[in-house]
Amino acid sequence: MLILSYLHRNIWRNPLRVLMTGLAVGLPITIFVLSVAVVDGINRFLDNSARQLRLAITHKSSIVYPLPAGYRGKIEALDHSRPITVCAMRWIGGKVEDKPQPLSTLAADPDTFPATFPEYLTDPAERAAWERDRQAIVVGRGTAAQFGWRVGDRITIRASVPPYSAIPFHVVSTAQDVVDPVTLFCRGDYLEEEIKRQGYPEGLVSFFFAKCRSSDDLEFYRTAIDAHFANTPDPTLTQDEKAFMSQFIAQQFDLPRNLTILSALTVVVAIIAAANTMSMNFRDRLAEYAALKALGFGRALVFALIQFESLAICVSAGALGALGPWYAFTYTPLRRFTVPLIQSLDVRLAVCAQAVGIAAAVGLIAAAWPVWLAARLRPVVAFRALE
Repeated sequence: MLILSYLHRNIWRNPLRVLMTGLAVGLPITIFVLSVAVVDGINRFLDNSARQLRLAITHKSSIVYPLPAGYRGKIEALDHSRPITVCAMRWIGGKVEDKPQPLSTLAADPDTFPATFPEYLTDPAERAAWERDRQAIVVGRGTAAQFGWRVGDRITIRASVPPYSAIPFHVVSTAQDVVDPVTLFCRGDYLEEEIKRQGYPEGLVSFFFAKCRSSDDLEFYRTAIDAHFANTPDPTLTQDEKAFMSQFIAQQFDLPRNLTILSALTVVVAIIAAANTMSMNFRDRLAEYAALKALGFGRALVFALIQFESLAICVSAGALGALGPWYAFTYTPLRRFTVPLIQSLDVRLAVCAQAVGIAAAVGLIAAAWPVWLAARLRPVVAFRALE
C-alpha cells in the first residue's frame, strides 16, 4: 500500500505537467484512430469495387487524356463468345452555384449504365425514369444528404470542364444501397447535346467501364483490350475497378498515404513529449531515487517506479484518446460526419485496443532513458551533485 501511495503521489506531484503530457499523448492517439477509420472505409470501398467484376479502360498515357467514343463498339466486338457490357463515362465534375463543395459527376451511356452498374437503379420506377428522362441524374446518398436533394427535385450543376455551362437535371435516384455515397451519374446523350450546342469537340469520353460475367472473362479482356488498341493513336490501359479507383483516389485525395504519414508523425511527437516529461521527473526526484538505493532498495524498485509512472500516464491518456472518437462517432451526432468516398466513419474497438497498445509502447520508450540513468545511478555521486 505504501508503494501504491508513493506511486500515486509521484504521478500527481506536478499536475500541470501530467495533464500536458497526457494531452500530448492522447491527441496523437486520437489522430491515429481517426486515420485508421478513414483508411478502413476507403479499403471497404475498394474491396467492394473488386467484387463487381468490372474493368476500367483509360488512355495509356494518362487518365486526363480522352478516348474516342467509338472504342465501345470495338471492345464489345472483341469476342462474341464472352459477352460484356461496356459503358462510356465522361467526367464533368461540377459544382452548385454559391456552394464551394466540388462534385464528382460522370456522364454515362444511358442504355448500358443500368447493366454495367447493376447496384444502381434497382427500383424499376427509378430505372424507368432514367430511361425516359434525358435530364435524369442519379445522386449519391451522401451528396443528396449534404445538399438536401430528394427524388423528384430539379437541380442545376455547372460543369467544371467543357461545356462549362449550368446544366439542369432531374433527380431520379439517391442510390441508398450503394457503397459509393458521393458520385453522381447523368445521361451521356444529354451532355453530348450540350457539348454540341456550345461548340466543343464531340465523340470523346474520359474512360470506359466494362462489366464481365466471370473472373476468367475479366482476365481475358484485361489483356485483349490493350492488345487490340496497342498500335492505335490512342492506346489503352485496362485495369480492374479496384486498381483504377486506387489510382483515382491517389490522384484526387491520396488519403491513405497522407493519413498513414500523419499518424506516424503524431506518434513520434507523443514519444518525444512523454520522454521529455519522464526525463524532467527523473531530475526532480534524483535525491529520492538516490536515497532509496542508499537504503538498500535495488534497481528493480527504481525501475518499476519510473516505468509504472510512464505507463500510467501514457496508457490512461491513450485510452481516453482512443475511446473518445469511438464514442463520438458511435453515439453522438458526429456519426453522420462524412469524408470523401465514405458515408460515415466506423471506429472499431479493435483499432482502439491497438491504439492503447501503441500508447503503452510510447510509455515504455519514454521511460527507457530515465531507467538507464537510474540503473547507473550511484547514491554517493548523486548526493554530492545535489550539495
